[in-house]
Amino acid sequence: MTTMGRLANKNILITGGNSGIGLAAAQEFDREGARVAICGLNEKTLKAAQETLGAGSLAVRADVSNLADLDAMFTTVKREFGHLDGIFVNAGHSEFLPFEEVT
Repeated sequence: MTTMGRLANKNILITGGNSGIGLAAAQEFDREGARVAICGLNEKTLKAAQETLGAGSLAVRADVSNLADLDAMFTTVKREFGHLDGIFVNAGHSEFLPFEEVT
């Protein structure tokens, strides 16, 4: 993490931050000086993703579709960071269906 940047002293949470667009966003927030927390489902990819971020980063295993996981995640982030300045909502689930079945 850089100490100078547009996001210095900001705490950001990225859901789905362990891969793809979420990880790229986490790395960019980190480059801009933010303290970054990421969450995802896979412990192995979370650890690998966190290793690409600054020393002050946080990785939390959480299923954002599970309310108990969300509560635990926010408790952990609040304990470690004190507060959040922003959330990048990236985690999602996709299901392939015939077009006429999509709502």
